[in-house]
Amino acid sequence: MSEALASARWLTTPRSQAAVAAGGVGGPLPTPLVAVLCTAPRGHVAGAGIALALARAMGHPCALVGTVGEGTHGSLAAMPSAHRTAAGLRERGLPAVAGGRLVRLADRRGPLAEDDFAVRAAAMSAELGRSAAAVRAPAAVAFPFARTPALDRVLAWHDAIVVVREPDASATVIERALESLAQLGRPVAAMTPPARLPGALAASGLRAPSEALTAVVQLALGEARSGSTDA
Repeated sequence: MSEALASARWLTTPRSQAAVAAGGVGGPLPTPLVAVLCTAPRGHVAGAGIALALARAMGHPCALVGTVGEGTHGSLAAMPSAHRTAAGLRERGLPAVAGGRLVRLADRRGPLAEDDFAVRAAAMSAELGRSAAAVRAPAAVAFPFARTPALDRVLAWHDAIVVVREPDASATVIERALESLAQLGRPVAAMTPPARLPGALAASGLRAPSEALTAVVQLALGEARSGSTDA
């Protein structure tokens, strides 16, 4: 899986190419930043699941995650790598908390207002992207609100996009959403929300749910639309 990720086209974006140039020839593989589109109740778990799946796919000991409009939460003891990473980010003045294999960044701007979704998404995404590059760890950012043209411009900056499928959403609706998002030029996959226990393990930073692992495999292989049937 890590070999497939290394050759994935979503790591040849301008953002990732800049990371390679900054690291020099032979430097570390650029760290992907994946956007997760979901409803508000699912942001905490979905973002964590994708971040953990990215870490596993890349063979990295930890990953970064954040949800727009959400602060940090109390969590279990962190793995040493996540603990060190969070400490390093806090030294940079960032609100980072480690738990399990995850490092969560709080949205320091507080709860969401109805008129600033895209602006907040851009700010949170940029902060996670800089942090991921600084610590050389993959990252996921959850956007728990509906798409708008302004938000699409933010999504296009990411290396890939995951859509969390609501149980009551029809296959046709998901298919249309994936087709529309694919027009942004980024790989796209759909993910079914994990069950309660796998979701709790993901939120605690302990284990990526199978649904998130499948979505990341689809992204790594460039299967932009296969998530509508296999996630």
